[in-house]
Amino acid sequence: MGLAENVLSLLTATNLVLVLLSYVLLRFAYQIIYYRFFHPLSAFPGPFWASATRLWITFQNLKETEYLTFYELSKKYGPVVRVSPTLLLVNDHSKLPEVYHRNADKTGHYITGSFGENESLFNMRSHKTHAVFRKHVAGPYSFTNVKKMEPLIDARIKEWSKKLDETFAKPGEPFDFAWWAVYMAYDIISEIGFGAPFGFIEKGEDIGGLIQGFHDGLPAFGVLARLHPFTSWIKTTFLKKYLTFLEARTEDGNPLDLEYIRAEVLLVLLAGADTTGTAFQALIQFLLSNPEAYERMMQEIDDASSKGLISEVPQYSEVLEHLPFFVGCVKETMRLCPSAPNIFPRYVSEPGLKLYGKLAPAGTEISCNPYIVHRDPALYGEDAEEFRPERWLDPTQAKLFNKYNFAFGYGSRVCLGRDIAMMELFKGPLQFFRQFKPEQAKDKPEAKFIVKGGIGYWRDVWLTISKRPEVKAQSTM
Repeated sequence: MGLAENVLSLLTATNLVLVLLSYVLLRFAYQIIYYRFFHPLSAFPGPFWASATRLWITFQNLKETEYLTFYELSKKYGPVVRVSPTLLLVNDHSKLPEVYHRNADKTGHYITGSFGENESLFNMRSHKTHAVFRKHVAGPYSFTNVKKMEPLIDARIKEWSKKLDETFAKPGEPFDFAWWAVYMAYDIISEIGFGAPFGFIEKGEDIGGLIQGFHDGLPAFGVLARLHPFTSWIKTTFLKKYLTFLEARTEDGNPLDLEYIRAEVLLVLLAGADTTGTAFQALIQFLLSNPEAYERMMQEIDDASSKGLISEVPQYSEVLEHLPFFVGCVKETMRLCPSAPNIFPRYVSEPGLKLYGKLAPAGTEISCNPYIVHRDPALYGEDAEEFRPERWLDPTQAKLFNKYNFAFGYGSRVCLGRDIAMMELFKGPLQFFRQFKPEQAKDKPEAKFIVKGGIGYWRDVWLTISKRPEVKAQSTM
């Protein structure tokens, strides 16, 4: 038997599988050894498997405990932790300007395809490309234009309050407030963006399963982001069409061509409305869990109402001027419970970044997480984990808190919808507290905060509400 025949006789299916398996194992072993001991980031501390493979961070994300795991790691390892072979997590609030400077490019983390093939401003990686497109779309999001939209927001808040009164306050029926907070946010954003509300409030339901569909797609969003080299490859194949998790349809039920679903619209509608609703849900939870803060807030609201300082539907300017403690409640909620307790990686630019005596070379992925930097005791004190709205009443401290606020991103990439979201959160919840007294419903599941794919939302915020007597302005005669 010749040499060629001997070789062919060995090429059985079993042997080929064994050879392939051996190759994969050897490559994996090489990757572990290189990334753990010889990679430029090997000098930075972190869990063993985090430094060896992206599967570790992907697994943490799928477990829905990534942000909590990262918080514990920050306590264990200090201000910088290696959470993937090429990603450093920085937990020091003072580093935000260095990580998110104007010329920082976003990493492949943002190439998920979850909002279709067209890139939105959020996932444009080049800072130069982002700057050009942001100029094109920034106008409608300016505060001047947002202020003009206030009557539209007022109309939806009125409708929402009336629906709550008729459906739950008068009959005394318990309800899951988590859904209704988001119904208001979705109808407001659709009113602003499309000229008419989608009807979440009117119908009292998740229209077309849009909210649930968004939440169901979040795990895939998180996985694809954390496996971004693999995701980039997938987008070059026929499989790219399966990455978009929103299946949009026309009124007659036919699929809607993705050319007509602009990435910007999807991002504003889904991410913008959903995260605003999450902040409202969290505000309810914090205030009901801190009765002293709730009573102080209500006293402030009633005092301002009795003095005629607040309109029938509170105006944005009135809230900022006359209700500092309520404003503190909203901001403290968003500090402790950011709607996206996620990573937002950037590439380190030339010539690299010095972090606590160690060099992160150019090309390194680096990120902060709002859930963690908002708990930095160096800024917020040893009580950083406590809900204390009064910490925002000190002007000097509040200036620093606002400077290092990461709830809407940071720097030149800060969320365009920030002013719309804050207007909603200063108006909707205030009107709710003026008109209703909320109490936790008995014999119902306990409220829980869920984080999928790096995006948070609440479930089982069961309440009963009763109508509060109207506080009328006192006569000055």
